[in-house]
Amino acid sequence: MGTPRSGTNLAKYLIERYLEIPVIFDQGFWKHGVFPALIDGRDMRYGDLPIVVVSKDPVTQLLSWYRQARNDTLFKPSGCLSSFLSKPFEVRQDFTEPRKMEYRFRTPADYWNQFYFAMDALRRTGIPVHFACYEQLVSAPASCLNAISRFLDMSTPFDAGAVVTIPEHKLGASNDIDRDESPIIDDSRFDPVRAELTSALARIGWRNASVILRNIDDDVLEATGRAGFRKKCRDAAGAKAMLRSLVGFW
Repeated sequence: MGTPRSGTNLAKYLIERYLEIPVIFDQGFWKHGVFPALIDGRDMRYGDLPIVVVSKDPVTQLLSWYRQARNDTLFKPSGCLSSFLSKPFEVRQDFTEPRKMEYRFRTPADYWNQFYFAMDALRRTGIPVHFACYEQLVSAPASCLNAISRFLDMSTPFDAGAVVTIPEHKLGASNDIDRDESPIIDDSRFDPVRAELTSALARIGWRNASVILRNIDDDVLEATGRAGFRKKCRDAAGAKAMLRSLVGFW
């Protein structure tokens, strides 16, 4: 599970290649959809499989969505970044042709909040849910695979010191409705810089970043393994960037 462009395809690729465990998407609920409250009597239904939830930090994530909105597929396009961050946000399922199912949220940050809050709420019921950070998948994949292998209770945990190779090219988007195998690799080069907070902050500016941070819940940041994220953003942006933003505002 994970929001679009959060690293679900990368996580699937790494788990299947290095842990040799098959991974499925879209079983009972859409991998990008806010988890529905499916019940059987008093029991929660979730597919009876352990769930790995991948998240990208909200600043780089919303920048990624803004880029993707330009192609008018999963997201409806928006003119400028500031408008995109503040207006209602619509998400379309990517396989329900010819009429796509849509979801609407107050803002893009509202979608990020609701999606990961729902997955954390599911975890708090006792259902096996494990959170993995996209930026750590890219920077320390062996350590992430070790944590996932322990979550899956593998008899021999994955070696946290092993060499894990990130694909040189992007992984094509996929779901299991159309095919069973792992995502194919497309022709575009994989860019690890897109996982870096500093790079995202430089692109969007502190004023837009502050809009995102005002709309993100602290509880959700902590649930996704990002306690202290606001301070990390301030440190990454630097005092000069924040000052320039305030001067321009006034």
